[in-house]
Amino acid sequence: MSEMNVQPVTRRPHLAEHIARSLSDEIASGRLRPGDRLPTEQFLSQNFGVSRNVVREGIATLRAQGLIQSRQGVGVFVSATSQASEPLAPQASAPMLDGDNTIRNMFEVRAVLESQAAALTASHMTPAKLKVIQAAVLRMQYEGEPTLETVNADLDFHRAVAAASGNDYLETMIRTVLEPMRALITMNFARRGPVFSNIPHAARGEHEELVQAFIDRNATAARQIMGEHIVNAASRFGYEITFF
Repeated sequence: MSEMNVQPVTRRPHLAEHIARSLSDEIASGRLRPGDRLPTEQFLSQNFGVSRNVVREGIATLRAQGLIQSRQGVGVFVSATSQASEPLAPQASAPMLDGDNTIRNMFEVRAVLESQAAALTASHMTPAKLKVIQAAVLRMQYEGEPTLETVNADLDFHRAVAAASGNDYLETMIRTVLEPMRALITMNFARRGPVFSNIPHAARGEHEELVQAFIDRNATAARQIMGEHIVNAASRFGYEITFF
């Protein structure tokens, strides 16, 4: 897993300033465009290795500069007046799911369905099923920058887990939820810069944890890891959801 380009600092004010400067650079370069949602506090906290209070200080600095704006109960977004360049790829501006609530609801549905599928898959694991799942994880490896194949491998992993559950109805429901999220995943994987470059690697690392639970045939662990994976995925897209 690649490391974030974060310089170690010892004083809290410097750390908050560093976060603000890093996000400001993302906006100035166009990697964060007007209207884009910022990752959640949890995601930024984990990637910068700081507390959420420090992240809030950095966000407050950007808000004071007019670079971002908060929407009550929705999230933090890049201001419409912020400078931005053209999108990195056509897929990054493709029509996606309609509305914030829809996207959040889709992640919540995925957490419920896919955690159960993971538990069933661990219980019903066979060498043949494991081979298909592992192949999808290996395909997420890349050199340089992620490609559409990285996105396909990510989706194929989740489809393979669903198929290995042995429940045709559950598999069908998961496939139905996954496909509309393709454009959203493509957009996030296409983002560059120190704040976003770790996203595909983080997803792959969580997939590897699931594979180990499947190898161990540990249904309890598989359910928990998959639920947390979907929560983390939602956080990387800027949505806070809860998995019970």
